[in-house]
Amino acid sequence: MRKAVIAVPPVRDFYFTPRRASALGARSLGRELEKNGWETILLNLPLMGRNRTIPLPEELGYLKSFIIPGETGPLSWFSSYRHFGPSFADAAQIIAEKKPDALFISSFAWAYAEEARNLAEETARVLPGMPIIIGGHGPSSLPEYFLEAAHPKIPGKPLFSRVVAGEIEGHGALAAEMDGKGRFLDLRKSDLKEDLLPIAGESMLRAGRGSLSITLTRGCPKKCRFCSNHICHGRIFRTSPPELWEKEVIRAAEEGGIDAGRIQLNIEDDNILFLKDDFFHFLENLKSRFPGISYTAENGLDYMLLEDEDIQRLKTLGFSHLNLSLAVLSGEKTSKEKREGNPEKLARLIQRCNEVKLPVTTHFISGLEGDSREDIVSTLKFLDALPTESGISNFYPVPGLEGYTDMGLFLEKPPRLALGSSVYPWNKSMSSAQMISAFRLSRWSNFRKKYENEGRSGASDSTAIQEKLYRRIIRSRRLYTITRGGDILPIPRLDEDMVEDFFS
Repeated sequence: MRKAVIAVPPVRDFYFTPRRASALGARSLGRELEKNGWETILLNLPLMGRNRTIPLPEELGYLKSFIIPGETGPLSWFSSYRHFGPSFADAAQIIAEKKPDALFISSFAWAYAEEARNLAEETARVLPGMPIIIGGHGPSSLPEYFLEAAHPKIPGKPLFSRVVAGEIEGHGALAAEMDGKGRFLDLRKSDLKEDLLPIAGESMLRAGRGSLSITLTRGCPKKCRFCSNHICHGRIFRTSPPELWEKEVIRAAEEGGIDAGRIQLNIEDDNILFLKDDFFHFLENLKSRFPGISYTAENGLDYMLLEDEDIQRLKTLGFSHLNLSLAVLSGEKTSKEKREGNPEKLARLIQRCNEVKLPVTTHFISGLEGDSREDIVSTLKFLDALPTESGISNFYPVPGLEGYTDMGLFLEKPPRLALGSSVYPWNKSMSSAQMISAFRLSRWSNFRKKYENEGRSGASDSTAIQEKLYRRIIRSRRLYTITRGGDILPIPRLDEDMVEDFFS
């Protein structure tokens, strides 16, 4: 039997969210390879070992003046760049010790394409003759970046034996075929969809609970200009058989050795409410089987598909936190971004969450084409007046998005500039300073609500310094932050007009 190592590459970023790192794409590939006679070993490298600080990459040098060394606390931005997982050389040694017949790399985001290529290069130095196959959202977005990579030890040999774009489900035999099929396997327009199955996987323990993520559907019929879902999965919304959803959760929990009474299940599907009846039936069945189960949907549910009565049902069934996706607020912007919106309905749903004591975070995007500081401040003030946390994301493009189809643009720029945390001004509509100012204003709004709702509890140093921070900001109507040494400092390079408009 042939042996495959499936590796999720280490990550380099200001932050990484381990509880979201369930490697569903890699697990789907593993299922395909096993159906075709392979033994598989999954290495979820970002979760292996301790993360460490590394120097800020040269291409992110424009962010140095925004970083406050030792910053911490409720208004903090990022204070260090991190490497999550073993070094690339150590990861290559881990792979080599498994003695695989082939390495399959799951590149789950274009922004981490450089890390995927680095892992392949280090492995090729250790195992120069071994086939290396790469797939996932990164290669689906820009396969040329991977096809052009050269082998580090064998002149004239490509780094990757095969580059796969699109969904792997139903195509495991083609992805694993080492000869005769060409180096580029493009599945982005494949019609083979009958093998669609739910896929769940464990990420990490969270507050003593085993954390699972699951995806139940593929594709999205919407055409929101900022979303890259369609690049890998297409625009046709498809579902796996609902009768298999519960079975997949049970399988993943048993495989991960998770206590059935302490499952935290995150539903990854943005548009699961297209199947609202099936979705609620799924939640009810699991709640009956596992009374202690709790749910989240951290990608955000589309509030336009929710009604007031759904809020209580979600709470009763075990949702511990509700994430709603606002994206953009104004009617003009929602039309331009091809996104439905109704601020009055959103406000009503948020109030309903508050009534039933279901914590809610409302997510929106900053830095879209045509954005202005006035737009973002208006959105921040709208959410600040409601009983919700605001979750702000900075726009980043992916090769193939509307307006970003010139692949040369992405071959010229480092992939990490397409990270939201890089706050790179792709659209020139908002500067890095304005996007960081919006992020800190969002943090202030969340901190203010938490402080005013809960009050100061206890007399620890941390609560005392946060009380001083709160009072200074309220009094001055300017933003400050704290450091690990207990200093309260003004925040540099804020867009003062945005701050003034927010507090007005």
